[in-house]
Formats: sequence, C-alpha cells, structure tokens
Amino acid sequence: MKRSLHPEGLSCPNGHELPDDQAPHDRRRTPIVDYRCRECGAVFNIFTGTVWSKTHYDPSTIVMLLRGFAKGVPTKQLTDEMDLAYPSVLKRRHRIQEAVQQGQRVGLPGEAPKDGLPDPEVEADEMYQNAGEKGKPHRNLDDPPRQRANKARGRGTYENDRPPVLGMVGRETGWACFRVCVDTKEETIRRTVAGETAEEACIFTDENRSYLWLESEKESRSRRAVDHSRGWAEDRDEDGIREIHVNTIEGIWTSLRNRLRRFRGVHKNHLSGYVAMFELASGRDQVTPALLQRMCGM
Repeated sequence: MKRSLHPEGLSCPNGHELPDDQAPHDRRRTPIVDYRCRECGAVFNIFTGTVWSKTHYDPSTIVMLLRGFAKGVPTKQLTDEMDLAYPSVLKRRHRIQEAVQQGQRVGLPGEAPKDGLPDPEVEADEMYQNAGEKGKPHRNLDDPPRQRANKARGRGTYENDRPPVLGMVGRETGWACFRVCVDTKEETIRRTVAGETAEEACIFTDENRSYLWLESEKESRSRRAVDHSRGWAEDRDEDGIREIHVNTIEGIWTSLRNRLRRFRGVHKNHLSGYVAMFELASGRDQVTPALLQRMCGM
C-alpha cells in the first residue's frame, strides 16, 4: 500500500519528506504506524490526505474493500463476508465514489483523457435508470415512501426518479465516458457532448431530437443518426458495411444495468458515483497503483 499510494516516498501533509532512517512515532495501530515530521511536527501515516484518513481498518481490509468497490460487489455482501458495520462501509463507499467522480482523469489505460474523447467517430446514447431515495427516512406523513417499484416507462428526469445517463464511446480507442444528467433536453445534451468529444467528431446517435443541434451548419461536429424503425443499423454508402449504428454504447448499457441491479436500488444522489466507479473500473482485470490512487482520492 505504501509503494502504491506513495511511489515517490512518504511525506508529511506540508510536503516534508520522511527520512529513510526515521522510526515511527506511534506503533499502537501496527501495521499502520504514525510518523512525526522533524520539520513541522505534523503526525501522519500512509493514509493521511486520502479518503481513508483516520480509518480503523487494517491495510488488508482496505484492499479487500477497494477490490469489492471496483468490482461492484454490494455493500451488504462485503459487510457480511468481512464482519464489518454496514453503515460505516456504505458511508466510506460513497466517499470513495465521490472522490472518483470529482477527481481528474489521470490517463489510466482505457480511460478517456482529461479533455474528452479524441476519436473522430463517437457513439452517443442515453440510458434511464430507476433511482429514487433509497435509505432516506420519510417521517412526513404527507410524503410517504414508495411502496412499489417505479413503473414509469420511457424517458425520465431526475425529478421523476428516472435520471438519464448519457454515455459516449469512441470507436477508434474504445474509451468511454458517462454523465448522469438532470434531463435530456437539447441544452443538456449539447453541453455534455461538446465537453467530451473532439470538435470535428462525427457523432452517431439514434433518432432522438435532442441531437438536432449537430445538424446545424454552424456546428463543427456532424451527426449520423440510425432510424431504428428500419433496423438496428444502416448502410447508406452502399459499401456492404452497416456503419451507422449505436450498438457499442447500447451493449455497454447492458453491463451497467447488470452492475446496478446487484444493489437492488441506489439513491439518485449517489447514482453518479456508482456510474463513475463503473467507468473507472470497467475493462480492467487488475488493480494497479494508479487505480488505487484514484480510488483513494489522491
């Protein structure tokens, strides 16, 4: 853990490096030991400045929890297997997912760059996920909790507990990025797509009218839309290849839905964190030091 989180060596919160010959200041929580900086007197350990600061878990427990969070294992299953307190682990999970969501992309393998997808061809589509207010107590008799699942169909919004998830995947690199939106109005779609794609990119979509802005002459991006009433893909240049489709991003929706289904509902305020963790961990078969740093909020 020390080599993964601090590859350049451990230092205090003020940036003073820890000498190699310095003995720990406090060994009561071994193997997590505290050091006192000789320059400023600050007490710190390997988890200082991360989401695991002041944790009472040992490193092996932290690694198992991070592994479970990355794989999408439900919190209840983790706490039962490891004999941990459910509220504490759930709170820690939300903190880690918030750190992943707010943290900047660091160029991990398979992760989109900070300035978005560089691909000349990008598929864009939306998914609507049922996400209410799971876990929130409803003490007001005029605002009772939902007794049945949300049966609303079609397009949803954040207000009616069906927040949309806008996904984009590059056909050349295979990199993908996802954003939970309030709605799917043209202004929302335009702001998100423009911020995550190259200026000259060709955007492949379905027949959703929220992408009509891409057909404007003033827009540098272009649009090629598939009409699903005619089939799953179209070959408009008659070269024998049906290149106009959004099958790649629609296939990713299946993986995301299967991941979220394990939790048997998530609070809509935390949905973006679960989606961000899916974006970070999907397509990776091992936990690397860079991935650990991203999950620890470094």
